[in-house]
Amino acid sequence: MKRFLLLFCSIPLLSGCFLVGGASDYTPDLTLLPGFVEEFYCPAKCEMSDSVDLYVDYSTCVAEARNSSYYKATHPSIVDCSPTFWSIKGGQIRKETEDRQRVYQLLSTISEVNHADIKQAVRNIVSGNRQAVLITDGEYYMQGAVRDNLNNPYLAEEFREWLRAGHDIYIYSEPYLERGRYSKFRYYMLFTDADMPNNINDRFARSAPNDDRVKMLHLSNGVPSVSFDREYPDINIVISPVEDNCHLDALADIQEYGVDWDDMYNFLDKDYNINDRYVLRGLFVDKLPSDCYRIEEIEPVVYQLYDAYQEYCDSVYVEGTCPKARHLKEVKDVFDIDEDIFEETGEIVLCLDDDFDGVGNALSSETPNLLKVDFVIKEVSDNFSNNPELNGNYRWNSISAAQGHAENTSIFESISQVIKDPYMSPAGKGAVIHTVYISTSRL
Repeated sequence: MKRFLLLFCSIPLLSGCFLVGGASDYTPDLTLLPGFVEEFYCPAKCEMSDSVDLYVDYSTCVAEARNSSYYKATHPSIVDCSPTFWSIKGGQIRKETEDRQRVYQLLSTISEVNHADIKQAVRNIVSGNRQAVLITDGEYYMQGAVRDNLNNPYLAEEFREWLRAGHDIYIYSEPYLERGRYSKFRYYMLFTDADMPNNINDRFARSAPNDDRVKMLHLSNGVPSVSFDREYPDINIVISPVEDNCHLDALADIQEYGVDWDDMYNFLDKDYNINDRYVLRGLFVDKLPSDCYRIEEIEPVVYQLYDAYQEYCDSVYVEGTCPKARHLKEVKDVFDIDEDIFEETGEIVLCLDDDFDGVGNALSSETPNLLKVDFVIKEVSDNFSNNPELNGNYRWNSISAAQGHAENTSIFESISQVIKDPYMSPAGKGAVIHTVYISTSRL
């Protein structure tokens, strides 16, 4: 940014951003658009520490894990993170070591101390800003009437707090027999952030063996990852994409189309087959079986960006300051998503809205149209609570005769209550999956 200020501080103002084309079809110079997007519209970068805390439940589930090939196969990825090892021995949570060799030894020599205070361990994790791994059977036993907390969602609020911060929890559930006769599950709970490169889940997933019995669940704020086919951006050739100004990089997905909106309207007649009338395609929402939410519907929310971008260019080229972000005017009835294709394949196919009349309500006939198109989550469904394929590993029968060996659903309820919470759902919150910046001439 400073480089631009030094080069252009003496250049006079030329209608804000420099313009390209004739008087009737000019478009803005997009040179500064990546910097503009980075300044105002890039999501905040993950600032979580890449350090790792390892919390180990010393109850029977881990004490017997020395016989588990899956448990042993996870050690290299955990030890290689140089974690701080915390033992959970009953109500006592203690820092044991930061030495990698000692961590490896401790993982192989767990001695049984029951009634682990799992809730406090998770409380410690979410109150910090570090990645963490918790290995436990999820059984939260307390003295008194509640005993096993059979259907107590005792971790729900801790999970909410971590997810509200924009972070992620990955849970791997390994079936095992405790004392050779009780069917239970050993949970590897990974607290991290999906936006962090080479995070603890990335490392764990690379080392964990493929075992169909082990199910992975991804708890998140509901915003899924996206992928691009090799043709992306696949822009309909009839709207004359300007190849030099159509690109996707780490900062922005920028596209320039060489037709005006009247031609756009005429060329993409709504009576055509979708293969003929699409504007843009090739972007896919990853619908993974491990996701806690299933994205059912998204919608394009469009804003007129030209005036804000012009002000930014004026400031950079002439005034030497960066303006504050300004309110953007929403443009309605321009674009839509083909719902049938999205439901079938997860592909986002952008097309003109059936109600588009060639003008919309905020397209400009006086200046270029620089549009910010946000693909926003409109509707989601719970992919966990009524999905036995995913939630079956979060229920087990209590080993306590005093409880009549009743079913323990405490971890299931901790997860289910979070996903069902309307305040946790990404739908209706303007959660953006991806953004495209589209430049065209005026009407």
